[in-house]
Amino acid sequence: MKETQLYRVLQTNSSIFSLCSNIKNLDISYTYMLKIDSLGQLLHLTELHLSHNLFDDIPEVVTQINSLAKLDLSHNQLTTIRKNILNWIDTQHTKFGCFELYLINNPLICSCDTTTFLRWILTTEVQLDKNGNYSCWVSSLKKINYTRNVAEDFHHYFVDCDYTIWIKLGISLLVSVLSTLICITLLYNFRWRIDFFFIRNIWRFAENGLELNFDYDVYVSFSDDCISFVKELQKKVEDEWSFKICFEDRDFVVGESIATERATAIHKCRHVIFLVSPSIVENEWARFEIERAKYEKFSKNLQKIVVITRDISLDNIPIEFSSIWKDVILIQWPIKKDEVQMAWQKLRLWFF
Repeated sequence: MKETQLYRVLQTNSSIFSLCSNIKNLDISYTYMLKIDSLGQLLHLTELHLSHNLFDDIPEVVTQINSLAKLDLSHNQLTTIRKNILNWIDTQHTKFGCFELYLINNPLICSCDTTTFLRWILTTEVQLDKNGNYSCWVSSLKKINYTRNVAEDFHHYFVDCDYTIWIKLGISLLVSVLSTLICITLLYNFRWRIDFFFIRNIWRFAENGLELNFDYDVYVSFSDDCISFVKELQKKVEDEWSFKICFEDRDFVVGESIATERATAIHKCRHVIFLVSPSIVENEWARFEIERAKYEKFSKNLQKIVVITRDISLDNIPIEFSSIWKDVILIQWPIKKDEVQMAWQKLRLWFF
């Protein structure tokens, strides 16, 4: 079938070899073929000659011929051979102990993109025509050389190939480092919120296990000189943190005993905040609220007692706190802006 226009037939009929399935040697060179989609079931074919055609890639159909031991692709338009084809050729060589491959007079290219093929020429045991020393176009030098020469002195010809790999590796490492830094920065900046989220859910789980139910999150005991701070506290706790404070003016039942209402309110709250200021000594209800908080704490209903001191020394704090001092969380409210922000974060974390 040499020097025929077989490509016209193969484009429309791939079963023309079905009547000669026992053929062992097939020569379809000089047939102007660009590609072959199928050769049918040639189970006994050992030699295939495809020289002097127009193939720019080895046809995939070749790898379906399991008995093939000789392949002639000389005088075509091949620039390289794909890795999967190389693996198949090595497999055939291992299977039969010998495989012949002819590639002379192809416009092979020696470049970074064909390094797999060039290195394969040096390591393969397949029998190559011209001992695998084919002429090739060296893209980095813009001139022709021979494949074995280039492969044996690979780093001289393709130093930029490794350079490109290192650039890609460097970029990958840089992206990884930046991603890690971003994650660490986000975790650091939102550490209070993350701690807050987990601690709050742990408390909720514990409360459900103990069957504790609270109507409010915080009861605030304060004197007249802390009204402005209480407004700021309300904005933080209710507006920003989405929790509920029990206020006398808003939540106490009108007409009931003040003492009863205060005791009931503390019982209904998860935590208590005492705002300790110089005027606490003038607050007639402060000591009552302290005693009630002590009772709820010892009854294991109250979870946290926080004492926030403002403009008062520790020596002047009411002595009633002494019996529960080990159970109290103390915050000496700062003046500096950055320290105030940290104090808010601690309060949020400790409480919720």
